[in-house]
Amino acid sequence: MFEQESASQPAQTDLTQTQADEVTGRPSGEPAQTDGLNTTDKTAVNADEYKELQLPPQLQACGENLTAFKKLAAELKLPAQTAKKLVEWETSAAAASAQNAREQRAEILQRWTDQTKEMLGARYEQKLAYALDAARRFGGDELRSLLDVTGLGSHPAVVKAFYQISRQLAEDSSVSGRAKAETDKTFAEALYGKAQ
Repeated sequence: MFEQESASQPAQTDLTQTQADEVTGRPSGEPAQTDGLNTTDKTAVNADEYKELQLPPQLQACGENLTAFKKLAAELKLPAQTAKKLVEWETSAAAASAQNAREQRAEILQRWTDQTKEMLGARYEQKLAYALDAARRFGGDELRSLLDVTGLGSHPAVVKAFYQISRQLAEDSSVSGRAKAETDKTFAEALYGKAQ
């Protein structure tokens, strides 16, 4: 009885080996082929092989990433041609991502502009001019530049806030009876008075 169990044991091992060989597609006993990423390979890859890897001008700011990639490629013993293809792929992906971001930003700014036009109504341009004047008077050129660069100058809430400020200033000047030129103050002057 013990002899039969020991005889059936090797048969199970052979079946398991056969199933494993069917999965890999290799004949039984044949060593696995490497994919070029075998780190136990005795052939050393020198980092100098990657000297020709360069980034396009628009990605020059990512130079540290390229240096790290070259080091990783050397550790993985990637062929120089494979490393070059990976850099080209990443460059293409980065360009597509940047284009996508520009398109999304343009869509957002257009949506904000449309919402602002709807909010301000028929006298859109005149009301917008009042809002821009308030932004310039209280924030100066730096604020105007910030609003333009970020696109927030098109946001309905920002335009509404500066438009209401301009209307409040107009009401204050008409109630006080002072001429408009007298109320032209910077934000600091409005808070602290004129410097002597």
